Amino acid sequence: MNKLKYALAGLGLLGTTFAANAQTELNIAHVLGETSSYEVASRKLAELVAEKSGGELVINVYNQGALGGELKLTQGLRTGTVDLAFIATASLENTVPELKLFSLPYLFDSHPQALEILGSDVGQELLGTLEPYNMIGLGWGAVYERSTPSIPAIKSVEDLEGTKIRVIQSPGYVATYEAFGAQATPLAYGELFLALQNGIVDAAELAPDQTIGDGFGQVIKNYTLTRVHQLPSMLLASPALKARLSDEEWAMIVEAAPEALDAAIKAHAEATAAGLEEMRKLGITVHEPDLAPFKEKARGSWETVIADIPNGQALVDSIEAAKK
Repeated sequence: MNKLKYALAGLGLLGTTFAANAQTELNIAHVLGETSSYEVASRKLAELVAEKSGGELVINVYNQGALGGELKLTQGLRTGTVDLAFIATASLENTVPELKLFSLPYLFDSHPQALEILGSDVGQELLGTLEPYNMIGLGWGAVYERSTPSIPAIKSVEDLEGTKIRVIQSPGYVATYEAFGAQATPLAYGELFLALQNGIVDAAELAPDQTIGDGFGQVIKNYTLTRVHQLPSMLLASPALKARLSDEEWAMIVEAAPEALDAAIKAHAEATAAGLEEMRKLGITVHEPDLAPFKEKARGSWETVIADIPNGQALVDSIEAAKK
């Protein structure tokens, strides 16, 4: 179903039971499916806000791109046609160039470290970069650790040399895989399955849950835990939404956001573990190479990527300081 509409209150019932009594209906949108971390968080936010408002604030959830792709959702937040949305930082780069920071390979030492730093004051400051671009950052959701599903085995960084790999349509991702010596190919995501099936590309860079959830387990033979990028997701709000709500109503959304985001992070962790387990059941070989040579080669892209980020070195320095 392309659109799931929730009018949640009290016990979290579905449907339009409470819509007739609702004073205000809002929308929240994302591009992922019904079992994704985005969906889990969206439902939880709707439930919590309905409880806090006594059913007077109803959040309708639109998944699977029902209100458009992430670029359209970004525009909708800025113009006020979309109230709330989950969007990955890579899709925001053209609008908020400071977020190109997250295109740096191995910016974080580990996935837990990424979650910790984004949950700190540094993460809060990064959310503030959205305000000049007419969006409000309510918090960080799941962070997607992107590794390498492939048809040929990739057991070392040398195996990436000449590999045709589909990457996110981001200059930073392209520069990263070119530094590895790979043939970086920024295809649209919807074209990836057939591209792998037909040999147009040999590999991709995806999180484990996405690899299995979107059916790529049918065409790949290997999955290498290269852990190149930690791709954060963000819960964003439109300034137009804040303007039309009362201070009390707006506070309900702000107060509910952390619990909803925690639910997303937990759901993603469970889905990641399940994805790797399912790969092994399908006979896909999961490789865990020494990452030191990968990190060394990936550093070759840093200068190019940082030069394209406003205050790029200062932002990198803030992350490095938070690691200590």
